[in-house]
Amino acid sequence: MNLGDANLRTVNTSRPALVHTASKQSVTASDDFYSLPSSTSSQDEKSAIPRCQTPSLHVLPDPYRKSPGPDSTKPTVRAVTPTHPKLPSAPLTAKLAASHPIHTIRRKPLSTGITPPSDSPSNKEPISPPTPGVDDTPYIQFAIDQLTRDEEVNHAFGSRPLQRPSSRESYSVERIVPDECLQQALQSEDRRQRPLHPTRQPSDSSVVAIPATPTQDSFRFPTLNYLPRELRLPSLVALLTCCLFMLIAIIFSNVWSSQHHGLWQYDQVGTGRYFIFQYLPQLLAILVIFWLFIVQNALYRIVPFLMMHSEKRTFTSNILHSAALFPSDYMIPDLWCFRHGEIILGLCLNVIRLCIFTVPLHSCLYQTQYLTVDGKSVWRWTAVEPVGWTLLALYVLLILALVLLILKLKREPSGLRWDPRSLADLLSLFQRSNILSDFHGSEVRADSILLALPKKYTLRYWIAGTRSSEIFHGVEESQIALEGFRQNRERKEKSPPSHLDLESQRPLKASSLDSLQNEVHSTRIRYRWLPWFLQDTFVVAWIVIATVVMLAFVIVSFVNNATRRGFEPKLTSMKTSQGFSPADFLYSFVPCLVGMILFLAWQPIDMYFRALQPFANLSHSRGSAADESLLLDYTACLPLEISIKAALAGHYKVAWVSFISVLSATLPVLGGGVFTAQYFVPTQEVRVAADMSGYYALVVLVITYSLSFLVIWPKQKRRLPHDIRTLGQTLSFVYGSRLLNDAVFWQPRSKADLVTRLLGTLTGDQGSSRYAFGVYVGRDGKEHLGIDRLQRPGSGATSIATGRPK
Repeated sequence: MNLGDANLRTVNTSRPALVHTASKQSVTASDDFYSLPSSTSSQDEKSAIPRCQTPSLHVLPDPYRKSPGPDSTKPTVRAVTPTHPKLPSAPLTAKLAASHPIHTIRRKPLSTGITPPSDSPSNKEPISPPTPGVDDTPYIQFAIDQLTRDEEVNHAFGSRPLQRPSSRESYSVERIVPDECLQQALQSEDRRQRPLHPTRQPSDSSVVAIPATPTQDSFRFPTLNYLPRELRLPSLVALLTCCLFMLIAIIFSNVWSSQHHGLWQYDQVGTGRYFIFQYLPQLLAILVIFWLFIVQNALYRIVPFLMMHSEKRTFTSNILHSAALFPSDYMIPDLWCFRHGEIILGLCLNVIRLCIFTVPLHSCLYQTQYLTVDGKSVWRWTAVEPVGWTLLALYVLLILALVLLILKLKREPSGLRWDPRSLADLLSLFQRSNILSDFHGSEVRADSILLALPKKYTLRYWIAGTRSSEIFHGVEESQIALEGFRQNRERKEKSPPSHLDLESQRPLKASSLDSLQNEVHSTRIRYRWLPWFLQDTFVVAWIVIATVVMLAFVIVSFVNNATRRGFEPKLTSMKTSQGFSPADFLYSFVPCLVGMILFLAWQPIDMYFRALQPFANLSHSRGSAADESLLLDYTACLPLEISIKAALAGHYKVAWVSFISVLSATLPVLGGGVFTAQYFVPTQEVRVAADMSGYYALVVLVITYSLSFLVIWPKQKRRLPHDIRTLGQTLSFVYGSRLLNDAVFWQPRSKADLVTRLLGTLTGDQGSSRYAFGVYVGRDGKEHLGIDRLQRPGSGATSIATGRPK
């Protein structure tokens, strides 16, 4: 509708109407609108009505508009006297317009099949007056849309919406439309108005999650204090009791040996007494180490969730990207708990790693000594007091750490309903999370998940919005660094975002988005990552080193029968009053320490093979069932349990690697007890000789351990785009997956309920659902690299491209 110059004449209280007079320029003229001249226009009327420049419009003339009736030119509106101050003259108006230009956002014209009218003579037709009875509300409403367009633009840039101007501030004359009609039009416009391209808010969910507390403990909403069985009070008390028994045995040995001339009379090498004093102490110590490793693995699984459930922390977003789900190193101290303020947990984890020295110290705790008892000189087993008191200090420190751990786990709930042992457990916790937008692009660029602004992620019960009473359990964003968010928002307000086209108000096809899509399909990125110790260069190095050491050990051991005949200790074998001998300490402590290093060096290999097995199964072109991928919990299994479980599942490489991790524990046990200083009567000298039965077993173990490096050469299906050690790195492969929308992960009531849903899910008539790791179309309609169903119910087409691993 072309208003032309609206000449205000009279007011009809029953039906307001406008009389249109011709003008050479419309009040809302733009590049897309044209007005036709009319002989009935007057210069006085033109000068009396102010002109307003508006943004370019895309509305085209209505070709179906009925021609006006003959009586439509009758004046129905009388003149109205403006209530505002008199407008400035034309020269002054021109000066003001030059000094204060009107900034507009121009739109690109739409290409349509309708040709707008032009000023050519062929197109000039007289404009007819409006038809009586035709509702002008849509055209007035459209004009209001254009006058208030700044709000829409500000929404697109993420800034606050502008205040809607009042009627007196917007127009220089009083409105001829009744106020109630205008208010109705404005409300209708508000309901339709939406941001063109909203900026990323702290939450990617349209419903704000509200913290909730169920009124009572029930099967559906249990108390969030679940602990794995390894961390429950009976298990920790049993471990604490074992440490106390070890402590009491060490104190008894030191005291009794010093007061009663040793502990027991020495008979010979290879007897039962020799086994008790030379092999049994470090064997008991290594069993305690295994128990501590089980506790350590359980702590790694729950500590990130325990921190996110705690109300003491202000920001917890960095926990997802720094807290590991399983240990990747067993010798170097882990300080990440101290950085997050968890002093007790950090102390406990590092005391466990310090206790690896208890095994070598136990190997040299008991030695033989030539003593005079009741007038007779005999060889007796004695305790080395300095070593005993050192072990006493380590066990006291371990007992204190376990007591503090028990008190902490008793005082602070974990925030969990069951043990998060598998990928399916993690998916159930983040199925309705509003933090997943923070992981955009992290499946190929792991460093992109490091957030610029700290946030607080909380694990607890939530209510989905203020209008809902539905309670769910998961990780949600509950607090933002407000000051940093405001500063970031102010910077965005000063400059328009680079991803918007200012003319079309639509996102540009950014090169970063194109790069992400290319990286998703890149074979180099898909198979680029392995742990450093499993990369090809290092695996070759391990094989060469292990072979050389094995050959040297075997050759030196059996040349000239050195181990049977003995060799000179090169150190004094004289005992002090406290039973310490440099020769005995060296040939017991050092072999045991070397065996302990070999044992600890194999543990990360075992752990990564466990963690990578679900992804290896998912990388097959035919996919994998849920029980072999999403429900696989090898990282949480016990040492011998994993070998049996993997062998039954057909994962023989994992079974063998895990078996070697247990078998290698005998290296420090045998290495610490096989050598001892003995007095050879024929030569009248002290020589270091080996217990040949134990030494033969040690040689077999060394050969088996060395040859096992040939097995750890990983295939390509075990390669990933980046590490999976932290919770954030694991979530980067599922944040865009449609698995999060599947009903199987929708509020499972227990772990048994989740397992039943996954194993009972069917896809048509083809049996159980299968899952795969590859390129899939995510919930946002874009391609991602990660985990999804291999086939969707009701569709015969494959929804994920896995490639063909070598």
